[in-house]
Amino acid sequence: MNILHLAYSADVRSGWGRLTYEVITRLRERGHAINLLTEHASGYPEEKKLLGRSWRALTGLSQIRKHIRTADIVHSWEANPYAITAYAAGWGLKRKNVIIATGAYSVQPLYHIRTRAILKHVYRRTNRIICISRYIEKEIQRVIPDARTEVVTLGVDFEKFSGERMRPKERFVLSVGNVGHRKGYHVSIPAFAEVARRMPDMNYYIAGSTDNAIYQRLHEQIHEHGLGGRVVFLGTQNDEQLKELYLTAELFLLTSVNFDHHFEGFGLVFLEAASAGLPVIGTTDNGIVDAINESKNGLLVPQNDPHATAEAMLAILQDPERKRSYARESVAWAKKNSWDNTVDRYIGIYTQILHES
Repeated sequence: MNILHLAYSADVRSGWGRLTYEVITRLRERGHAINLLTEHASGYPEEKKLLGRSWRALTGLSQIRKHIRTADIVHSWEANPYAITAYAAGWGLKRKNVIIATGAYSVQPLYHIRTRAILKHVYRRTNRIICISRYIEKEIQRVIPDARTEVVTLGVDFEKFSGERMRPKERFVLSVGNVGHRKGYHVSIPAFAEVARRMPDMNYYIAGSTDNAIYQRLHEQIHEHGLGGRVVFLGTQNDEQLKELYLTAELFLLTSVNFDHHFEGFGLVFLEAASAGLPVIGTTDNGIVDAINESKNGLLVPQNDPHATAEAMLAILQDPERKRSYARESVAWAKKNSWDNTVDRYIGIYTQILHES
């Protein structure tokens, strides 16, 4: 198959870029012809930077149309703006279209006056909307009940993050994700404050970009709870640094919250942590539900509930047998959720829609 991908980037240093890179690399390894159009260049072979987010980007539609003309499948990594761009550029060519719905950018525009009409139109004319979690599928079908959706969860490169557990210099629990309201650090920090009072040797490390105003507000929260020196912001970490953190932490948690139709679409970091044999804690009512094997490799807690989060942390940290059981199940869960399995599902969907009238 000749598959054209429209994506933000294929740079593994960004979340969206990593997803695109992992999938198109495996498709290429399976012998499929890959063309890649991006908004931000990453240096991937045969990549062309033709996409954008302003109306000025529409001036490149004729070039994009040339690539669509030679494709069997047009695969857009997110609805707004890439699927809209593909629809406009491919008008009348009758190519098979797939949209990967990864999170808020697939749902929030359905509630915005400037984008809802065109996005509903594009969704209804797309051959398949592949949702990375059941939550995203539910949110799209809430607005478009007849949307042709299918759930295919993300995978993980198990070998990249697995290894022998390492002895840390100090005990710590870990979160990974850029500092922002949606990641729920305003919930996990007071939750950790409860844990810290009962486990005075435990610390909390947070890996991710801190370049925003929320970072300062979180520091104020840390001071209010008397956690100075026990909550540590590590900044952005590369894969090797993340692997070491995963292999030395005692527990992984991310207490993501929903607001204004923004939410955690899946939570690939839960599979990365599981690859390293970490028990995990996440929140309900978002895509994290599909990233955790609940009560097997971790626990789910309500959003915006520091006390329930603290109780879940203590339930694992203070129960060695449960902690070991969750660690074993995490490894098995990560192995089951491989990128190869995800890509096999994509290929099956491509093949199916090519044979649909």
